[in-house]
Amino acid sequence: MGSYPRIMDSNNNTYELFGPVNLFWSTRYDKAMTLFLTCLKDFAEFAHSKDQGNSIPPEKCFKLPYNNPRGGPCRIENDKVENYSITQSFNKQENWTKAPKYTLCNLKWALYWFVGSTNFQPPSAMLLSPSASAVGSFYTKHTAEPKFEARNSSNH
Repeated sequence: MGSYPRIMDSNNNTYELFGPVNLFWSTRYDKAMTLFLTCLKDFAEFAHSKDQGNSIPPEKCFKLPYNNPRGGPCRIENDKVENYSITQSFNKQENWTKAPKYTLCNLKWALYWFVGSTNFQPPSAMLLSPSASAVGSFYTKHTAEPKFEARNSSNH
């Protein structure tokens, strides 16, 4: 959704994942962040089951870095990551900042798993590939900068 990220629940209600957020009463943002954590948890469970289905040894199956003590693939429970709430309403700033920190770390692990377990190739890799044609790429290769040439020619 462009510069204004939103998330939708199962009832097609849309919640904004951006501010401004009132530190004392931000229920829509809190709901959006909780839904986002649910998506991350669902992805972690999917990746874990995919690894199990591919006969990867249990100790090497995907799991988020903050493991569930009950042996599950991740430790995300409702609105909490590592027992820190992702909601801002009535939460101390010191405690709240830890939840996004752990969430970003978990996202990094999910990205590593995705790139390593799929045939995904980022657009920049496709652009730099020698087999990519200039017509099919996002940009064409420039040999010289016109502004640079104009400055040099005016100095002579």
